[in-house]
Amino acid sequence: MDTIAMITVGQAPRDDLVPFMEEVFSRKVAILQAGVLDGHSREAMADLAPDADEVGIVARLQDGSNTLLSHRKILPRVQALVDRVVAAGAELVVILCGADWSALRSPVLIVNPGKVFPAVVSALASGWRLGVIKPSAGQIEQARSQFARRGIDAVVVAASPYTGEQRLRDVRGAAEELRRARVDLVWMTCVGMDEAMRAVVRQVTGKPVILARTILARVIDEFLSAERVPVA
Repeated sequence: MDTIAMITVGQAPRDDLVPFMEEVFSRKVAILQAGVLDGHSREAMADLAPDADEVGIVARLQDGSNTLLSHRKILPRVQALVDRVVAAGAELVVILCGADWSALRSPVLIVNPGKVFPAVVSALASGWRLGVIKPSAGQIEQARSQFARRGIDAVVVAASPYTGEQRLRDVRGAAEELRRARVDLVWMTCVGMDEAMRAVVRQVTGKPVILARTILARVIDEFLSAERVPVA
């Protein structure tokens, strides 16, 4: 596997994320990046906003800010990007978003965080009080319900990773809420949340903290590492 593609629901390249992931990888690969909002004006983005009955997806823009998008509206655009990167030679496609992308179709494997993350975190949190940090307050109830269906009573708060230095103050406030709720471990759900944010949460709560970007990078590296193992 020499080429993988990373598709973001915002704008590419994800210079806040992809270099971190490359450091985790056990070997070098070519990375194709593409974004749903590449080349879009703010006016065009408004057409992709969630409807009143939808929970929005948080999408990072090139200037570091963010916007909310409708999963339903952008799904065909994500599929078009998948088709494009596969045609360009991608041997593995990674969606850089924690929503569920099971509807996508591809002749090569798609890493779908919307399936990977809940399975891993729910297994780790079984029998423990889970704290969850979402990037948007509008996602809190949905996340609480999702974990409840898995038998986990989660304490869910929000802190956006896309507010510059303010993100550290916001995540500190979120962590304080989780500390008061006496959680046993914390799940930071958004791939935009970084090590600096994790350090704050760890300091405040004193509990183990699971970071989405790290899980995703290590899952990808399993595929890359496996190709180096000689077959007897």
